[in-house]
Amino acid sequence: MQNISLVAFYGDKPVPLASLIQKLQRCLANHQLLQDKFIPYQLTQVHGTIIGCEGCKTDLGVVNQWFKEKRQEIKYIDFAGLINYLQHQVNLSITIRFGGYDRNTNYNFLSRDQHLYHRSFQLQSADNNIIPVLIGWSWQDYAVTLAIDNLRRDLQQFNLLHKYHTNPEDIDNDFYLRLGTINAKLTSAEIQAISTDIRNWLETQLPFYIPITLNDLAFAQYQDLTLTPATTQIFPVAEITANQFEQFL
Repeated sequence: MQNISLVAFYGDKPVPLASLIQKLQRCLANHQLLQDKFIPYQLTQVHGTIIGCEGCKTDLGVVNQWFKEKRQEIKYIDFAGLINYLQHQVNLSITIRFGGYDRNTNYNFLSRDQHLYHRSFQLQSADNNIIPVLIGWSWQDYAVTLAIDNLRRDLQQFNLLHKYHTNPEDIDNDFYLRLGTINAKLTSAEIQAISTDIRNWLETQLPFYIPITLNDLAFAQYQDLTLTPATTQIFPVAEITANQFEQFL
């Protein structure tokens, strides 16, 4: 298997985003229901995934994992076309808005059928851990746009399928950042209490608008899903050539 993802903000981050991540990590670390149960990710490794490029290497190329699993189609990833598209054709920047989502405002968009206030921060179960997740959405002219979902959908032309696009009509416009792990079993009431406290804090903040530019994108070749820096190799999209990239596959 080739474990590769196209990610944003791995490594250096805009100061407002770094500050927001660190504030949320402190809130979690100091929460009375968590005490020492929250283990924050290193600031470097916190990132947003644009699309997973995972696949199985064959003599003919890398077979995309998600086309095979979700749609039972064999498609070989066109890395050269993908890199050219990202470097020269895609419409960047894309602005992501985090925080400031008022629960009483209609944003004319639901994330997994939920209001953006409720989705702005989540505690999600994963294996034996719970993962705190900050979620934002692409934003322009005072409204949510589908720019993130459209970008993921556009990459199908290079034989990449976003794993949450199982059906052609599926929409995944969430831009999410995992903040660390909670190594404990929490009751439903505890999960609800912690999530509500963080969401309420985010609701009171002025919105954070963070642009994703070409220089913020990278391919991450990883060994574990947390993208631990010691075992993750990063290839900045703005600098890599297709030939250089294929040498690492």
